[in-house]
This record gives sequence, structure tokens and C-alpha cells, in this order.
Amino acid sequence: MNHSTQAYFSFLEGSSYEIGRKQGEEIKNMPHAVNKVLLQEPIDEAKFKDMEQMMNEYCPGLSEELRGFADSLHVTPRSLNFFDEALLQPGGCSLGAVLPSKTKDRKTYVLRNYDLSPTISDMRLCTTKVKGKYSHTGFSVCYFGRSEGLNEKGLCVAFASCGMPIGKHPGMKKPIINGLQFMVIVRALLENCQNVEEGISYIENMPIGTNMNLLLTDANGQAALISTYDGERAVERTNSTSEFMIATNHGLFPSIARKENGKLEQSCVRYGLLENHLSSNDLISKQHLKDVTLQEYPKGLTVHNYEQNFGTVHSILFDLDAKQLEFSFGSPIHNKTYKLTVGEALPHFDVKVLMENTDYGPDFWSVIDS
Repeated sequence: MNHSTQAYFSFLEGSSYEIGRKQGEEIKNMPHAVNKVLLQEPIDEAKFKDMEQMMNEYCPGLSEELRGFADSLHVTPRSLNFFDEALLQPGGCSLGAVLPSKTKDRKTYVLRNYDLSPTISDMRLCTTKVKGKYSHTGFSVCYFGRSEGLNEKGLCVAFASCGMPIGKHPGMKKPIINGLQFMVIVRALLENCQNVEEGISYIENMPIGTNMNLLLTDANGQAALISTYDGERAVERTNSTSEFMIATNHGLFPSIARKENGKLEQSCVRYGLLENHLSSNDLISKQHLKDVTLQEYPKGLTVHNYEQNFGTVHSILFDLDAKQLEFSFGSPIHNKTYKLTVGEALPHFDVKVLMENTDYGPDFWSVIDS
């Protein structure tokens, strides 16, 4: 399967309600996207109020944005898919924070590949400037959430699912914890926190309904990995001797790993690739980090398994010191790389993205014991 799809950029500035209205006007020109964000039947009033209350407490302003969006489309907010926990999407992710002690230019970088299907992914990068919040640039999930991003203070937040994704779609684990999903958590941290320690504190008492490996990195050269799994939480910070921190899609802490029924072998392969590239005695260059994504799995991190919902839909190298991101829509092997400073806009609204499928065979989904 070789085909192309469209990717998009949105520049969102103003009050939460104004940003919602703008997105409503934008999406009217994308009929396929409208179908993704609207439910066939509004969700239950009680469930809607529970979700709205959680959002208001931990990601203030998001409910107003959703209300503005709904008003633009002349629907009730209860008709928005975002309020329904079935919206969580599966996917694979490879994450790596590389600290100044390991890089040739003494900068802090975060490497991030997000693997999914273009039919599920928003394929949309946003610069978001909500009044009273930190501005940030990152990819959207279910239109209003974020899968990762970098904010004006130099805080980078990146998500990877841990184990089987949570949701109501076939093949997913049913949620056992009533809480927020990853796309709200990532956005809340980007808009409200300026460094790793603030991020850790911000979500300390947050109800989390997703199983995730969440990588926080800041421009001060600090990083932390927060893992959650069925209510269990673990946090690991870097220390004075740390050079990098990495995560893919399996549990990395004993308390988390023992809850898993196994882990995908390809998650372990991707983790090993990152570890091998970063654990040498040599200092790492920016180009070396890019090269990890410019090779296809299993030699590199980029995956082209689009037919099975596991292909690279975006790849990013964050430069936290310069507050810049270099990124591709789709595979960086087949598509152009762009550079953007946090808070800036791309000169064009949409981009054509080439998708070339590779079938890696049944072993791609092999599960090994935890």
C-alpha cells in the first residue's frame, strides 16, 4: 500500500472560547475530521459533568474551548467525542531525552516518534496561545488534546502508551480507573508548568485513567519519567550522573512491569535501539539523533506498518535550548522535515504526506513475558 494523505497546521490564539470557535470554522472545511469529533448520540449527562469537572480542575479553559467549538458547529458539547472515554487511540511511541552531558553542543534534546494510522491520527500540528497560559507547539489528539509538545518555558512533554492501550475500541483494555486520558494530561502540563518539578507536582494528585510512560524534560537539563498502570504510579528523575532517559511501550519499573501480562517484542527492540545509540562513550551530535529515525525498523525507529495501525505519523527532534522542533508529518524517510520555533506558525495550512506500507510479518506482534 503506497498512498498519500493530508496533514494540517493550526495557529490558535485568543481566549479559550475564541480558539474553540476558530477550530470549529477550520474543521468545516475537513468533512472527514468532523466525523471523528462528533458522536452519533450525546453522552450521558452525568458522565459529561464528571468529565467537565475533571477538565475544569486540571486543564482549566479546555471546557470553554470545547464549548466554543460546539457552538461553531451548532451542536451540544455532549455530542463531542472528546468527552467520551472511548476516544483513546492505540499507538506506539519511541521517546528519548538526551541531556547536555551527553551531547556535543551541550544542549538538551528530546527525540520522539509516534506510530499510529493516518486514518486515526489527526495529522495536525498546532501552535496554541491561550490567554493566561504558556504557549506551546505540538501535535493534536482528538483535535483538542496533545500527544506531545514544547512550551515557551522550555518544558517538553511526550507520551507513550504503557502496555495495552486503554479504551473501548476492539483489542483495548477496559479502563479500571476513572480519570483523565493522556491527551488532556499532556496539554495541561504544557499550558500550566514551566519545568520538570512543576510538572511532577501538577499531576501528583490528578486522577489518571490511562496507562502511560510520560517523559518530562526541561531546558535546565532535567528529565523525569512518570509511569502509570491500572492505578499504580512510579516516578524516576535524572540525577547528576544521568546522560539520557528513554521509553517505549512497556513497563520500565518493577512495580509496573509485574502488572503487565507481557510486552511486545518490537517495543523492546525499539528500546534497545535507543539504548544502544545513546549508551556509547561518545558524545552525541544532533545529526546522530536524526539518523536514528532515518532508518526503518528494525534497524531504526521509524515504522511503516500503516495497514496495521502502527506506522510513523510524525517524528520530532525537540531542541529545548533553542525552543525549536524539527519534524516530519509521516515517516521522515519519505517526507520533508520542517523546522519551527515554539509559538510560530507554518507558512502553509496543509501538507501532502507520502505513506509507503511495509508488512513486517506476524512476528511484529510477538509478545514476550514481562
